Amino acid sequence: MKKIAIIKKKEVLLGLLAVLFLLIGFLSYKPIGKEKISNTQNEADSSLGEATLVSSNGVCEDSNQTSELEENENTIETSEEIKDDLNNYFVKAKMDRDNIYSQTLEIYERMLENSEISNDQKIIAQNAITDISNERKTIAVTENLIMLKGFENVVIFKNENEVSVIVKSDVLLPENVSQIQNIVEREFKIDVKNINITNK
Repeated sequence: MKKIAIIKKKEVLLGLLAVLFLLIGFLSYKPIGKEKISNTQNEADSSLGEATLVSSNGVCEDSNQTSELEENENTIETSEEIKDDLNNYFVKAKMDRDNIYSQTLEIYERMLENSEISNDQKIIAQNAITDISNERKTIAVTENLIMLKGFENVVIFKNENEVSVIVKSDVLLPENVSQIQNIVEREFKIDVKNINITNK
């Protein structure tokens, strides 16, 4: 009985560690700040000021056209920076999630290699490794299926009986939500009420 109690305590601790790592990864995301955009705008303003100082009456129209072009370029650069930050969010979120899985797998693999651990504990560790591997495959398949529906990027987090889906999209229409729910429900075999879908 003591061994079973120890095993359950270890499972609970490992589960809590995994959830903690997921939360840390999710909360460590830092969106683009106003400061970055204002710095870009200040650079644009200063360069526009320089163009105005150099211009004369004959070149005034050309100067205005140049200013408009520079403004358009700066707007494009800013929107590209925001897009890059969004892409980086999805890349970082997936990396953080995969690191947590890898660390958890490593813990269970060490348990298997430990000669002091009983056969029952090793069976539990082996089952946990199989579950984690299956969960990772399901996440990968589900993300790919959602992207086939036209979403540029997606990241999925599985937490016990809940699945959180974050898609890269300006707007999530009801039909989009329904499509994602159907895919997640089918692949994870989970109830719709336990599926959380957000866009970024």
